[in-house]
Amino acid sequence: MKQKRSEIAARYIARIVFGLMCVVLMINILAPDKATSQAENRSLQTFPKFDSEDVLSGQFSQELNNYVSDQFVGRDSLIHIRYLLNKLTGVKKINDVYLGNGTLIQENSAINEEQMNRNINAINNFCINHQVRSGFLLAPNAANIQSDNLPAYSNTIDQDAQMDQIFSMLDTSITQIDVRDTLDKHKDEYLYYHTDHHWTSLATFYAFQQLASSFELGEVKKSDYTVYQVSDNFKGTLAKKVGSVGIQDDIEIYVSDNIKDYVMMDESNGTRTCSIYNSKGLESSNPYDVFLGGNTGLVQIENLNDSDRHLLLIKDSYANSMVQFLLPYYRTITIVDPRYFYEDIERIFNLNLITDVLFLYNTNTFVQDTSIADVLE
Repeated sequence: MKQKRSEIAARYIARIVFGLMCVVLMINILAPDKATSQAENRSLQTFPKFDSEDVLSGQFSQELNNYVSDQFVGRDSLIHIRYLLNKLTGVKKINDVYLGNGTLIQENSAINEEQMNRNINAINNFCINHQVRSGFLLAPNAANIQSDNLPAYSNTIDQDAQMDQIFSMLDTSITQIDVRDTLDKHKDEYLYYHTDHHWTSLATFYAFQQLASSFELGEVKKSDYTVYQVSDNFKGTLAKKVGSVGIQDDIEIYVSDNIKDYVMMDESNGTRTCSIYNSKGLESSNPYDVFLGGNTGLVQIENLNDSDRHLLLIKDSYANSMVQFLLPYYRTITIVDPRYFYEDIERIFNLNLITDVLFLYNTNTFVQDTSIADVLE
């Protein structure tokens, strides 16, 4: 009798499971395709176009598998559930992102020795050949400065050793702006976003105070700026990687009380604006794009001030939030991101009468960069 009841129960369960599978299948068939995943901050595979060559090569089958995986209804929710399960079971890291104490922290990157040596040689030669005021600001990352927030017993790459090596290789004509001690004094403050790999405007301000001293720009005080919070629900690249929930960030901008009128020109698309802040960036999938509108190869800023100094800023995205502090001190600022720059750097240098050169990179990007030498050489 018990066996018969078990068989009946098994049949009912099987029918329920089959019914649920049919419902899920119908929902997936009827639901419209999504172009992007907000949880992962990436484009999703759309239904592949049928092509006989792709079928024979296996490309169509691969794209179809990706399509089914990407367009599965509830995918974003499953990503968030996976994150919560990982936290509950004590997982310390997903891919290269540590699940820290109330924050997400990017693992330090390993050095690409050959390419980094080539980049540093190119930087040294560029500065020696041009004989203008030159500086190199290498920003440490959160795993370095705020290592107390890492999960217990995390074994991170020694970024201090990397930075010491890089600074030791720079030519003596280049001013070394090592902001580790400066940031370490404020390490318990909001220096890095909890969901993103960038530093905050507060950390950038502290770094700028040291930069201003090194470049003889004068004394800088926080009271020189009006601080505006422009976002209170920022979820950055690290959150998109791991599908975190319950963590978000604020974004602040610092507007100098001494700023004059200026115009910013994005040479990649020919647009001109009277602000370095891009409100549309706040509405995008990456709100950090509020600074300069994101990364582009060449940006020119012209100020209506009395300065006789002209800056060439060669940078990665960490420098985007630094420009707000540099604005009052230069007649022109020429911003080059070597990852997207395909013009003649010598022409740009001479055309803009450059007096100051600043290299500004975060360490994780610099030790892996493959574009600096190509631009400078």
